Amino acid sequence: MRVAENLEMLDVAMEVMGVQRVVHPTLMWDEENVVLIDTGVPGSLESIRHQAEAVGAPFDQLNHIVLTQQDIDHISGAADLLAGNPGVAVYAHEKDAPHIRGEKRLSRLTDAFMERISDRPEEEQAAILRMFDNAATPVNRVLHDGDQLPFCGGVTVIHTPGHTAGHICLYHRASRTLIAGDALNILHGELVGPNEDPMAEDGVAADDAISALEKLTEYDIAAIITYHGGLFDTEPNKNLDEVIAHRKLYSYRR
Repeated sequence: MRVAENLEMLDVAMEVMGVQRVVHPTLMWDEENVVLIDTGVPGSLESIRHQAEAVGAPFDQLNHIVLTQQDIDHISGAADLLAGNPGVAVYAHEKDAPHIRGEKRLSRLTDAFMERISDRPEEEQAAILRMFDNAATPVNRVLHDGDQLPFCGGVTVIHTPGHTAGHICLYHRASRTLIAGDALNILHGELVGPNEDPMAEDGVAADDAISALEKLTEYDIAAIITYHGGLFDTEPNKNLDEVIAHRKLYSYRR
């Protein structure tokens, strides 16, 4: 979906833990750069490539991948993208980068997670664990809160810990688009904050996750791209204020 000139929200179908979902990586480009924000899972490459070519983006010139966090549905598709082009620069926040590189265990691979999948068929459990085992990606550009990325009209890095310790959002200044990763979601047409289930497992207080979202209110936002849910462009700043004021988190388990 065209969000702004040379800025596309992609629709990538995938299956994680036996659940079919559509996620929304973002593609932006200019004369010198092609940038993919989040990568889906193994097998996502052809869908991403097809959509890029359909909108006239020179995908064969991909030279930057920005990862908003360390979860496998954001990072594990990177291996396919890098296989044909190892020179691509991969960016992630300093707190998630060691997990993405494989230097530390991914935060989601906890005892609670293992217990949650223990009742699944052995073959499915093995497939899930293989995805974790093969998710390591060589991050070579470490990001910090407030960093300014100079491509595609300028992109501001906003550290929004909560969903993971190193979760980031990205603000595309030229189009006033907030690429929110999993810090914001759309549920039944309503803008909500992050999923509180993994935060509970990681020992993150819901209040801290909501407080991190307050940084986003400093930006004049025309549209929000959520990784799970897609585009939200109905009074984004007003609805963001309501998410914060009413602590609108959600849970898969409710």
